[in-house]
Amino acid sequence: MELRFFIIRRLLLIIPTLIGLTIIVFVLMWSLPHTFLASAFINPKAPNRAQQIINAENALGLNQGIVLGYLHYLGNTFTGNWGYMTLSNPIKYSGTVLSGIGLFFPNTIQLVIFAAVLSILISIPLGTYIGARPNSLADHLGRIFSLSFYAIPVFVLAIVFQVIFGQGVIAGNPLGIFPISGTFTITSQIAISPPSWLISGVGGVVLSKPTHLIVFDALIAGDYSLASNAFMHLVLPVLVLTLSLLAGILRFLRASMVDAANSEYVKTARSKGVPEGKVIKLHMRRNALIPTVTVLGLLFASLLGGVVLIEDVFDYPGIGYLALSTILSGSIFGVLGTTFLFGIVLISANLLVDIAYAILDPRIRY
Repeated sequence: MELRFFIIRRLLLIIPTLIGLTIIVFVLMWSLPHTFLASAFINPKAPNRAQQIINAENALGLNQGIVLGYLHYLGNTFTGNWGYMTLSNPIKYSGTVLSGIGLFFPNTIQLVIFAAVLSILISIPLGTYIGARPNSLADHLGRIFSLSFYAIPVFVLAIVFQVIFGQGVIAGNPLGIFPISGTFTITSQIAISPPSWLISGVGGVVLSKPTHLIVFDALIAGDYSLASNAFMHLVLPVLVLTLSLLAGILRFLRASMVDAANSEYVKTARSKGVPEGKVIKLHMRRNALIPTVTVLGLLFASLLGGVVLIEDVFDYPGIGYLALSTILSGSIFGVLGTTFLFGIVLISANLLVDIAYAILDPRIRY
């Protein structure tokens, strides 16, 4: 099977997977009291509460039976009607679930992309180096590093980094140069005369437009001082996520490199006089990346869980912070919406992993 047909097949398989995800989320929703679900759509100050509940149940399809109710839910989901949420702690937001996700999700994408790119750029050359030199000093140091950071919970690592490198945490600490909360520091000038591209007070935090990413929006607007300020706020959360992801990749890549070094094709290449650099890059590393890429899907799942904790520790207004706010505020549609979004992200990540797996190993076409 050609690669393009493999990709088309995997794309088509997403459809039943997404349907299965909607069934799981729908069952979670349907198992709750219907009046509780309808209460998210009513105005508590209006006198006709009973009629509002009936109207909300009709809008949600709660009075049509489970089969028709699921079809109604499916139509709402794929037309963007994910319900409403009212949050009070720690984010203050009232509006549709999809609008809230659109506001806060870009910040999480920014964290994950920076962490994923940095960890891959560092782990592949470093894992190749230590994996090609088993039991050397570099190998021992690499194993100590990967095991240590893989074992430390991500929120503990975040707190430790805040104490060591956080601005104003320890008085007189020369290493404390990085901010420990938010996306940027609101100066007196910004407070008095905020630029037009800042969206003030949405969800209890200050966001920006058009991308909702302060760093890039400041660069687009030509405000390099604010862009630098926002970048400094990114350093610690990105560094913590990078180290946690990097440790996992290094462990698997190093083990795969050692296994590849003992394989027959590597021994044959060396016996033919192929230069060691080519043996490592063309034979060992390429084959060692195949199982490592497979594990990336699992590591990405743990990265999403880490994002929730990281955003909470750093008061960073991303989708993890939003998900936590929906739980603390008791917003069921917010919880279901962010859960569905996490499921979509994991499905997409597994698709990319399968495609990368097939590109690395042309024999794999399943």
